[in-house]
Amino acid sequence: MDENEVKEVEQNENVNTNTATSQEEKKLNTCGLLSFILSLVGLFIIAIPLGIASIILGIVGIVKFDKEKQKCKWMGIAGLCVGAFDVIAGIINVVASVATLTALF
Repeated sequence: MDENEVKEVEQNENVNTNTATSQEEKKLNTCGLLSFILSLVGLFIIAIPLGIASIILGIVGIVKFDKEKQKCKWMGIAGLCVGAFDVIAGIINVVASVATLTALF
């Protein structure tokens, strides 16, 4: 091997090392994670308030997402979608409950 080939191999190793360390340094998208967790909990417990909180946190997580510093943008998107479903399902549930109660009396 001549010197040029040795330099190319060393540069390729440096690039691979730099990309590996940059992947490890990324932090989790906290707002996206909270949005996702609240939306899942909202499926089973108090849908409307948790759904609204999930929507707000999902929007914040998506807007403030930095591709170079954070990972898991999908959690914010999923939290936003499931949170919207929570709110809609909660409203339908409340309307159905009120309609049932008014029919009984």
